Amino acid sequence: MKKFFSNWMQSLIAGVAVAGVLGTAYWFFVSLPENPTLSTTTNTVANSASTTTYLAPQELNIAVYRTPTCGCCKGWVEHIKQNGFQVTDIVKPESEIQTIRQKYNLPSDLTSCHTSEIAGYLVEGHIPVADVKRLIAQKPDIAGISVPGMPIGTPGMEIGDRKQSFDVFAFEKDGQTRVFNFYKF
Repeated sequence: MKKFFSNWMQSLIAGVAVAGVLGTAYWFFVSLPENPTLSTTTNTVANSASTTTYLAPQELNIAVYRTPTCGCCKGWVEHIKQNGFQVTDIVKPESEIQTIRQKYNLPSDLTSCHTSEIAGYLVEGHIPVADVKRLIAQKPDIAGISVPGMPIGTPGMEIGDRKQSFDVFAFEKDGQTRVFNFYKF
């Protein structure tokens, strides 16, 4: 009986140790959404609302500037509202939205159909929620982020199951750009 109890206890301890190692590894990799190696397989627009960072409700106040005729802009506004953002939806003529873009020195090749301001950053286009949350949580020294154009499958641009690969670009006040995140389908 003593040998049985000893073997049982050893098995239990080994199982707990293995579970601890696997659990730690899992949480380590889940908390690294900016890892480009992981991004190629884990980033999808469908799971873009997930984030490992807590943001206070006041940090989720966003002003969205859009023209009155853009339906996909309304779709993006609904997407971010459903993910906890408090939205001030401002309908303006395109010329006034362009003035906001110029304030942040948004490169012309990064423009999209709507512009947003949050926490001192410009957020241009159909950006997934996780990237907006990452921006305001990490507070990088940039002017903003952008998804240029209107890629199919981005939030607000859903067309059935169709999805185009796209990049989220960061841009600096001097106009320099780099990839902030990417989505491959």
